[in-house]
Amino acid sequence: MGVVAISQTVGSLGDDIGRKLAESLGCRFADREVIAEAAERFGEGRSDLIHVTEEKPGLLERFVASERHFVLAIEAILLEKAARDAAVLCGRGAAFVLSRIPHVLRVRITAPEALRAQRVQQRDGLVHEAALNLVRQTDHERGARIKFLYHVDWNDPLLYHVALNTEHIGVDRGVQILRAALEDQRFAITPESRQKLNDQSIVAQAKVALLTNPTTRPFQIFVACDRGHLTLSGIVTEEEQRLAAYKVVQAIPGVTDVLNEIAAHPRTRLVGV
Repeated sequence: MGVVAISQTVGSLGDDIGRKLAESLGCRFADREVIAEAAERFGEGRSDLIHVTEEKPGLLERFVASERHFVLAIEAILLEKAARDAAVLCGRGAAFVLSRIPHVLRVRITAPEALRAQRVQQRDGLVHEAALNLVRQTDHERGARIKFLYHVDWNDPLLYHVALNTEHIGVDRGVQILRAALEDQRFAITPESRQKLNDQSIVAQAKVALLTNPTTRPFQIFVACDRGHLTLSGIVTEEEQRLAAYKVVQAIPGVTDVLNEIAAHPRTRLVGV
């Protein structure tokens, strides 16, 4: 059984479908759990992680990369969860982070704005106007965030294998449709697709580790992975920093060896300086 990555709009019942699908498959479901795990694993603040996955990017973010480790922390957790085989991942950009993995079923779940506002109104006890404003604002901010991070329009149906409109398709029927889609051989996990996912997961974890380590954080270090063989490249100012980068990534599970092509150059200008 493959992996399902769901992109949902607020009030679309995407969470309900995702949870019930995971239950029927006997696998893990993750949405806000990704935030909690990333915060615990990498020592980041939950509010920062929520901001980089749900909210419209601020003006400063468009010009500096100082918050990129927050995004990488989320991506690392998503990739790690997907690499453990069957899983249903909802939101957090999962459908875009995993877009290059062949066995991942990418799903869009939405419904007309007015219906979603009605559901939010009933769920949160809001007046209709407040619920409608919440739906519109959330759509705008999440769409802007996905555009900023992955350079795609999250409303584009061509980004997904399946799109569900829950005005006409209920939770149970949605689960049936997605279970049927997963039976297609294209979503079966193969050794090649598993290895591709594992390599992508290792790269994400290596990037986070380098950005959260005080010694290597100031430098732009490039990471590549092929079947567990990790390659580092870039420029640092001291040999100590070069060795620190090697030690940081060597301990990542799944790494078989590290080719350290980082050059130590004392005149290197630090990233962001």
